[in-house]
Amino acid sequence: MLALLAFAAFSPASAVQVSPIEKIMEMISDLQAKVLEEGKDAQKAYNEFAEWCEDKSTQLGFEIKTGHSEVADLKATIEEETAESAALETKIEELSNDIKTDQEELDAATKVRHKEEVDFAAEEKELTTVLSMLERATAILSREMAKSGASMLQLKSATSLTDALAVMVQASVFSSADASRLTALVQTTQDSSDTDSDAGAPAAATYEGHSSGIIGTLEGLTEKADTQLDKARKEERTSANNYEMLKQSLTDSMKFANTDMEKAKKGLSESTEKKAVAEGDLEVTSKDLAEDIKAKEQLHADCMDAAEEFELSTKSRGEELAALATAKKVIKESTGGAAEQTYDLNQVSFLQLSDVSKIQAVRFIRDLARKQNAPALAQLASRMSSAMKLAGASGADPFAKVEGLIKEMIATLEDEAEADATKKSLLRQGNGRSK
Repeated sequence: MLALLAFAAFSPASAVQVSPIEKIMEMISDLQAKVLEEGKDAQKAYNEFAEWCEDKSTQLGFEIKTGHSEVADLKATIEEETAESAALETKIEELSNDIKTDQEELDAATKVRHKEEVDFAAEEKELTTVLSMLERATAILSREMAKSGASMLQLKSATSLTDALAVMVQASVFSSADASRLTALVQTTQDSSDTDSDAGAPAAATYEGHSSGIIGTLEGLTEKADTQLDKARKEERTSANNYEMLKQSLTDSMKFANTDMEKAKKGLSESTEKKAVAEGDLEVTSKDLAEDIKAKEQLHADCMDAAEEFELSTKSRGEELAALATAKKVIKESTGGAAEQTYDLNQVSFLQLSDVSKIQAVRFIRDLARKQNAPALAQLASRMSSAMKLAGASGADPFAKVEGLIKEMIATLEDEAEADATKKSLLRQGNGRSK
């Protein structure tokens, strides 16, 4: 660009008003001003970017800190609910066992109580029947003994209750079945009186030969039967009362246990739900936290890359400004300050302008690599810079070497594009065959 501007400065039309050297100096100054303006814009953009980096880093740092705190809280909640669930499960199991034990005890007590009721009913029926027979026998005996006649003589001659019952059976005033039962009862009473000093009635033998003694025996048996029936009924009432108390106690215990179990089950359900929610939140929060950490790391890398690019750009502009300043100095020194004089192209040395062109070319490629994010162009810019330095030291044409580097890179890119196209074509053909 500078070379073209230089040739334009020496055209006949411009030579009429402004000298070529003065025109070149003016263009160099304009270029310096442009570079300085670019530097200001770049500095402003970098300051804004740096401020954004700091703000974004602070924001991400706060989010990461909050995320760590939330993760810790959620983990604590999960541990707490896990322990709570385990405790509730243990409690439910214990209550279930208690209910089962109480139910088994109640079933056993109910079974015993049922047997007691059956036994009492049988005993009560037996004693009631005996009392009825005793009362009838006593009444019949008393009535018959008050009569006169053969039957009376036979009763008076009876030496025992057994004989009296036999006479009453013969007289058809008492059934043989009832007489047999009373005889057995008398025998049982006689056997028990030998071992029980507190028997309710005297032995029938005591009244042998006395009709009034026979009646007394019957009355004694009646009294004993009454006593036994009263005892049985009292024991039945006591057993029934004890059973009802036990049943009430066990029923209340199972009722309270079931109520506690329902609460424990509800608490277990709530605890399980809280744990599940916390686990879901932990997964989401952990994922967000990992993304924030990764984003902060990427932000740091991007900001550092931007700072490095800004530093390189600043250095490149500094070199460019230094080269432009040197070019102005050399032009002034070589022309002796004769800006108004007219010179042809052979009278002006453009070596200093070629240095500016080198810097501009390298800077253009480097900026293009940064904008396009192309590593190949960045490598080309580095190779161009090295090649120009070597060419300058040897006196060779630097742009010839640059042209070769560019052609080499174009050939490489074409080869890569062709290889990529071949690969895609083969893949499409393979997919077509598979279909």
